[in-house]
Amino acid sequence: MLNFKQKLLIYMIALSAGALLLSNLAAVKLWDFMGIAVDGGIIVFPLTYIIGDLIVEFYGKQVAKNVVFSSFLVNILAVIVFYIVISLPSYEGWTLQEAYASVLGFTPRIIFGSLIAYICSNLMNNYIFVKLKNGTGIFSKSFIARALGSSAFAHLIDSFIFETIAFIGVLPLNEFILQACFAYLLGVAFEVVLSPIEAAIAKRIGRKMIDDNV
Repeated sequence: MLNFKQKLLIYMIALSAGALLLSNLAAVKLWDFMGIAVDGGIIVFPLTYIIGDLIVEFYGKQVAKNVVFSSFLVNILAVIVFYIVISLPSYEGWTLQEAYASVLGFTPRIIFGSLIAYICSNLMNNYIFVKLKNGTGIFSKSFIARALGSSAFAHLIDSFIFETIAFIGVLPLNEFILQACFAYLLGVAFEVVLSPIEAAIAKRIGRKMIDDNV
């Protein structure tokens, strides 16, 4: 029978892969924030960092690394499946082919940028998180301090890679810079807002694991 720690890891792996897939689907839409074009994926993508922080905290860097790559593979599979389904001939009378293709036929630049940014930023997030945890001062003592510290740098890498691959040349330069900066700030802001919840979850998980080992 699986113990709490094993069960929790299964759920976290599923959530990590799902959050990345949802962010890629949502990124198809650009929404308007006071004249700034923002991809919809920013709404859910920060969850990958939160989940990653919890995994590296309780399971270590190697497990967290494997989760990142497994989430990456799930999304590669999704892209392949969607493209195959889109290429299949439509049944006579089914009129949603164009709508289906426009939503699920990932723009190559967006999906490529998203996946590359995900791999690079999450691996860097895990690396910095462990370094901070093994260091001294507030970062070694506070989970939420190292979670926010590592994510702040990782979001910078993510925004730079994703926005450059997906939107450079597509948007005017000034709009591109605004979008990239806003995507970074919004991603960090989401994590700051959710940090009390993340800290409470981490504390709860830690207590539960201690109780299971007693």
